[in-house]
Amino acid sequence: MVEKHLLEFLEKLQFLIAKNVKISHYGIENVKKICGVDIAYKGNLGFSVGVSMDINSGDYNYKSYVGEVNFPYIPGFLFMREAPLMIKAIEGLDCHLLLVDGHGIAHPRKSGIAAVIGVLLDFPTIGVAKSRLTGDLVNESEITYVYLNGEKVGVKFGRYFYSPGNKVDLQDCIELGKRGYPKVLKIADMLTKKTKKE
Repeated sequence: MVEKHLLEFLEKLQFLIAKNVKISHYGIENVKKICGVDIAYKGNLGFSVGVSMDINSGDYNYKSYVGEVNFPYIPGFLFMREAPLMIKAIEGLDCHLLLVDGHGIAHPRKSGIAAVIGVLLDFPTIGVAKSRLTGDLVNESEITYVYLNGEKVGVKFGRYFYSPGNKVDLQDCIELGKRGYPKVLKIADMLTKKTKKE
């Protein structure tokens, strides 16, 4: 059980991170090396894998990190569980853009795990999530946007939600989403499960 004052402190921290998110167009076409990071659990252990993939050749290398997870799963505070292990798993990997299994600014405090990692590392990140955390879905000219308080904070393609984390914009998310679920995240997901079994 997490005490109320700790959650209030973490909310303040998230609002501070949200203020430091930079939204700017990156250009998916400029990405040569793309990274993805995911995590799997076994008891209180987290198995995090970071993957760096060459967009043209599809060649990849990866790094894994195993650590204890002491923070419970609370929607909206995923970063406390996963960010420390994810950051360790991507250390030293060569990439231009990082895709995080989770949300960016499509978050009640505009500070999902992809935004937190992006701001902490001062790096371009996009959140790719399997479910919607907040906001309303609105269809506009064949694109489904996630609106939060009247602002577009993400897009939905298929069953996945894409939102800017840091140093990217909504157009980057659209370009990424149009290509289908990112292969680098599929590989990261596969490797976390494999690492967990081993």
